[in-house]
Amino acid sequence: MINNEQLKEYIKELMEFTSIPNNVYDPNQIRNNAEYLKSIMESKGITTELLDTHTNRPLVFGELSTPGAVQTILIYSHFDGVPVEEEEWYSPPYMPVLRKSLDGESMNLDDISINEFEDYRIFARSIADSKNSIIASLVALDILREENLFPKVNIKFLFDSEEEVESPSLKELLSLHWDKMKADLVISASGETHQSGLPTIELGFRGILQFNVSVYTGGVDLHSGHFGNYLPNAAFQLCTLISTMKDEKGMVAINNFYDDLIPMTKTEKEIINEIPKVENDINAKFGIQKPEINELSLQELINLPTLNVRGLSGGYVGENGRNIIPSHSTAEFDVRLVKGMDPEKTLHLIKAHIHEQGWTLMEEEPRLEDLLAFGKIAVVKQKAGFPATKASYGSKEAQYVINSLKEVFGDEIVIMPTEGGSLPLYIFENFNVPVIGIPTSNFDCNQHTHNENLRMDFFKRAIKTFRSLYTYEL
Repeated sequence: MINNEQLKEYIKELMEFTSIPNNVYDPNQIRNNAEYLKSIMESKGITTELLDTHTNRPLVFGELSTPGAVQTILIYSHFDGVPVEEEEWYSPPYMPVLRKSLDGESMNLDDISINEFEDYRIFARSIADSKNSIIASLVALDILREENLFPKVNIKFLFDSEEEVESPSLKELLSLHWDKMKADLVISASGETHQSGLPTIELGFRGILQFNVSVYTGGVDLHSGHFGNYLPNAAFQLCTLISTMKDEKGMVAINNFYDDLIPMTKTEKEIINEIPKVENDINAKFGIQKPEINELSLQELINLPTLNVRGLSGGYVGENGRNIIPSHSTAEFDVRLVKGMDPEKTLHLIKAHIHEQGWTLMEEEPRLEDLLAFGKIAVVKQKAGFPATKASYGSKEAQYVINSLKEVFGDEIVIMPTEGGSLPLYIFENFNVPVIGIPTSNFDCNQHTHNENLRMDFFKRAIKTFRSLYTYEL
């Protein structure tokens, strides 16, 4: 179906695409990517246009109609990338190279034996997140043409330019252009496969809530010798507050936190039991002696919400260390939400918990008179938030995806009721369109960090996946 001579040409397309810098915070770079992507799509017979945004980071929309087809799928992915720290990379992030391992010998594509392609990885920014899925979804059309086959569905493409900053323009653009974007199913083509490495289907995506909690115990930091035991230490106070948010078993101890989540169905529990167990490998690789919540498997935990402290600040450390008592300390949190949970309500519950611990909640940094009046003051500020989304295992859309992958890979696939990460795909659900994820990258791809990479066998498998989706009836 795909020989390695063909794969070589597709690798060239992918490497050329990833050689274009794509820092999401640089609109000029993003526009360069959008225009290049538009030219690729048009060369493959796809009617394509750029959808401008107020940030000057255009999204790319394309459409390929199939005569006689009545069902439409929309492939959603993104081509923007997170910033790079070039000094951390083994090779320049926008000069894609082929190596068998991080410190292996770099090889020119034309010098690699055709039979060895699948032993190599490409190292480059956004090669795995998610330019590979974009190119795979497009070159699958080339495969069909070479085989004189036609898709059995209409195919639309929507490639996001702002996914790494929570897709601020997506909701508005969908509302403005839904008449031409509407579809029967959205395929989210992004992310990493299950740690087993098997082809993976994700029926759901967690939502997210991000917020800061800043506590104040005085108007200024004071000398720890002159004022030790006198000025309440904000860092200690914040840690004490944080410790009240979970119980000894690792479960969130905030009242009513779990009340609105929709429990897994019997079928979803059965699906989870069929997923290969990887806990022992993960523990060995990352030095985890005992999970935070030890009574449940990793997959069961992914289907529960989380409360995570992703960073703490207060006082000074390292070369800036000094003997002071911090009067101000901040913790940044993220909450991974599951289906049924509302970001605003969840934050309200967290605020109520903080108040119950004796803290006065304010909207802004307190004044001296506020500190004198209330003593312990906490400021909670939301940074981002959106709900989870989930498709039913028994739906025709889910069965279409499952059966099309099984036609290529047999029963050796992983079906996840919920994926661990968060994407704002609820926006499509608002239009009553289900969303199902098909991640295409190897689980050790280093997305969002240095030395991001993609295994060639995963790229080849992604092309096969899209080819099958296009030739299966929804």
